[in-house]
Amino acid sequence: MLINRSSKIDFMYSCCCNRRKLLKRSLQTISLLALGSCQKNSSLVSPIDLRAQESSKIQADTLQILALRGKAQTQKLLMVGDQVFSGEVVELDKDSEVVLGTPDQSAFQLNSYAKVQPILEKEGGQINLERGSVTAAITQKRNRKYHLRMPALQVSVRGTVFHAEADWLGEPDQAYFCLCYGQADLKGGNGEELIHLSARSHTAVVGIGDGHNIVIQPLDLVANHDDPGIKRIIKLGNVPHEMSWLRL
Repeated sequence: MLINRSSKIDFMYSCCCNRRKLLKRSLQTISLLALGSCQKNSSLVSPIDLRAQESSKIQADTLQILALRGKAQTQKLLMVGDQVFSGEVVELDKDSEVVLGTPDQSAFQLNSYAKVQPILEKEGGQINLERGSVTAAITQKRNRKYHLRMPALQVSVRGTVFHAEADWLGEPDQAYFCLCYGQADLKGGNGEELIHLSARSHTAVVGIGDGHNIVIQPLDLVANHDDPGIKRIIKLGNVPHEMSWLRL
């Protein structure tokens, strides 16, 4: 039986596509099985390193779901391996956590009840935290700067690990900020410079606003985060960050 050249090419292309579809379905099945198992143990899901395997598919304007516990959504429910576009709002249910990885190898863990809008830029980005909390490990690559915006406080960071809560103790005019490692510039709601922080271990403050002014008060409290959790975030995101300061 004779098969012309065009038919051979079509046949090879069809086989290649079928293999890709089978591989994709296998990866999705592995993710779902691991997700169900980890959720039963109430631990953060990280079934496979999807970033390492699919890094070529991550666009410059997207973040990737590296781990998930509970429920998180944009306009759809999110799963491990999904991508979140820059500017999309991510919302979490109670007792949920999700770790987002960026193309520059920074990583952000959004915690229970958080509502966050990550915006990626050429040399960093902006994290708009409306409510809830975020724990972040910012890449130490050069020229990467991120801005954290909360209703009561703004912070500029570079190569930093931090934890922030937008509505500290349930008050929207109070913001908790812990500089776990690195440097940060704290600013008021209008962007005015307030204070510069530098730390090699957890240094916390609370910002209290009255609609016109922001008062910064030191706080001897490491709230709702710890060093083992920070290490997990750094590992999940493959964040190029020095870790000798962690107390494990």
